[in-house]
Amino acid sequence: MQLHEVNRINALNLIRLRGPLSKNMIAKQIQVSPTTAATILNKLIDEGYVQEEGVGHSTGGRKPVLYRFNPDKSFIIALSLANSSVRIAALNLEGHVRSEQYGQVDSLRGEAYIDFVMKTLSEFIGRFEKLDECLGISIVVPGIVQAERGIVSYNAKLDLYDVHLKQKVEAAFGLRTYVDNDMNAMMMAEKQFGTARYKEMLFISVGEGVGSGLSVNGSIYRGFSGSAGEIGHMSVLPGGPACPCGNQGCLENYVNWPAIYSRILSAWLTQGVKTAIIENAAGRPEAIKPTDFVEAACAGDPFALTVVEEMAESLAVAITNSLHLLNPQAVVLTGPHVQNNLPLFERLNEKINSRALNPIARHTEVKPASLETNKDILGALAVLLQYEMQVGKYELFLPEAND
Repeated sequence: MQLHEVNRINALNLIRLRGPLSKNMIAKQIQVSPTTAATILNKLIDEGYVQEEGVGHSTGGRKPVLYRFNPDKSFIIALSLANSSVRIAALNLEGHVRSEQYGQVDSLRGEAYIDFVMKTLSEFIGRFEKLDECLGISIVVPGIVQAERGIVSYNAKLDLYDVHLKQKVEAAFGLRTYVDNDMNAMMMAEKQFGTARYKEMLFISVGEGVGSGLSVNGSIYRGFSGSAGEIGHMSVLPGGPACPCGNQGCLENYVNWPAIYSRILSAWLTQGVKTAIIENAAGRPEAIKPTDFVEAACAGDPFALTVVEEMAESLAVAITNSLHLLNPQAVVLTGPHVQNNLPLFERLNEKINSRALNPIARHTEVKPASLETNKDILGALAVLLQYEMQVGKYELFLPEAND
């Protein structure tokens, strides 16, 4: 890529992240002359990505014109595929949801699942009279993904193996399509739209399953075959229960929501345990939600805190091992029964600090994600912006902000 295009991309992303900015501020930040900055701005204005927005303060002479990013120049179609549902949304370039649709997957697997996705996507796209302003379709999916080729290589729960999803969608709808692993996508969303702007980061999501995304020197680390980040299948208890993956004692089987829900239900049915978790669900065990568990734990419910202790122990083993291997700046966790679970983070930090080598533990933050909603579709947007607007690719040329 030629230098003038690198400068254009840097200017666009600088305005997107820190605008409104004046021409001279942009020139200084991307290290070009004011004349070059003016040429870049004129091009971005012609493309519709940048607009003028009033004037700034003057330090003497004419007040400078300010420029801001135009998020409504285009939109994308985001798909979040999960084991039990499909979510589709149209988003502007800042992640504002214009419209969305949900589909319940139930027991569909393999080819039937993909057929359902294609049918649901066709119905959604049919709502639009024209797609001239659509930058493309971005799909995030659990499992091992060959992102460059848009192939879902492996997802045992959905029975998906070597599915050429990008090719299939592009052939059906004629729109550029991008496919990536859901954990990598959510990590990018946290970096682009949240507060976790770390170059070295381990991002862990705990929900129906457990997965992670890795950022190394500011870029996604995918591994040789695209399968890096399968932390849910790290053994935390050798000789523990068998996992469908073929391993034993996998982290996922101790901390994912199905495991926690089963633990709560078993204690209530077989041991007669009284807990605020059941009360929060209006006395209906079948209606227990992750937030019922979190609320009970934060209120000091003894049984909920026992479950928190067990979760913290398993997570601490996996995270400590990861810290010793990867040495990230931060570990960011998300998930419906993790988010806002203050007792969990307290115990987790205590356990990690007592186990990890002191120089590593002292310099590593373990914290909740800043994005609480729409992580999946914002992740899909982050994936597309990485390709279409080169977000994050050339920011290494930008000097650190002083503000």
